[in-house]
Amino acid sequence: MLICAIRTVLIYALVMLSVRIMGKRQISELRPSELVAALLISDLAAVPMQETGTPLLYGIVPICILVALELILSGVMLKFPAVSRLLSGNPVPVIVDGKPDVAALKKLRLTVEDLMEAMRMQNVFCFDEVAYAVVERGGCVTLYPRPAAKPVTCGDVGAVAPDTGMPALVVSDGSFCPWGLALCGRSEKAVRAFLKKQKLAVAAVFLMTVTPGGDVLLLTADGKTLQREGAL
Repeated sequence: MLICAIRTVLIYALVMLSVRIMGKRQISELRPSELVAALLISDLAAVPMQETGTPLLYGIVPICILVALELILSGVMLKFPAVSRLLSGNPVPVIVDGKPDVAALKKLRLTVEDLMEAMRMQNVFCFDEVAYAVVERGGCVTLYPRPAAKPVTCGDVGAVAPDTGMPALVVSDGSFCPWGLALCGRSEKAVRAFLKKQKLAVAAVFLMTVTPGGDVLLLTADGKTLQREGAL
């Protein structure tokens, strides 16, 4: 039993490392080669865990080879666009000037219901609102709305909106987030000093975001909310 547990931990760690090396993508964004590699890795990882009589290297070596092949193939696709188009295909327009392209939908084996579902997920409910729609190589649908359907922005009405920067998560569930602190240019010391003024400990903070301009949004573990502009 102990040997089985150790083998499971080792294989799990190897698979996690392999996925990390190949890069972060959602399942719907995987290229065909990445999806094949992911499926093969999962199958290869299961064999040494299920059959303790199988040498561990019989699972480790093929997984390492698959990761190496995927990295090499990614480099080749980056260097030679023709290979990328051959393996991953091209983006396909499915709506042109508000009209669905029936031939393109049939080629992709998509129904109108599939297309409308993708539109609704982007808060678009009518073909007349869409100038162009493209099915990307990863399978997601990108919409370009007609000018009349675009939301009004501050620039359209001549207003100037203050830019305080993107909020960065600096505290999550009582722990500091180093990447968030670096993003907003604040230190743990500065955040602790701010929390001390609010009579709060870091452990009592469920969520805290800070913009580069110093705007703070804070939510405590007991549900209290604090918003301050330029406070940090």
